[in-house]
Amino acid sequence: MAVKTALNIDREKVRRAAEVLGTKGTTETIDAALSEIIARAARLRLIEYMRSLDQEQIDAILNCWD
Repeated sequence: MAVKTALNIDREKVRRAAEVLGTKGTTETIDAALSEIIARAARLRLIEYMRSLDQEQIDAILNCWD
């Protein structure tokens, strides 16, 4: 759900983020940046989960399609 709001944003940061994200416009850039942060957090949670696995669990995952 989109909400119209007024924010004080550093234009240089938006410009640089748009270059990195390949976006055009402030709204698209902010939306893409927020999506990227959410995805990053999910990737970090997955990495932590994978690090917590013991060898037996890893073997079970690697062999689940056999």
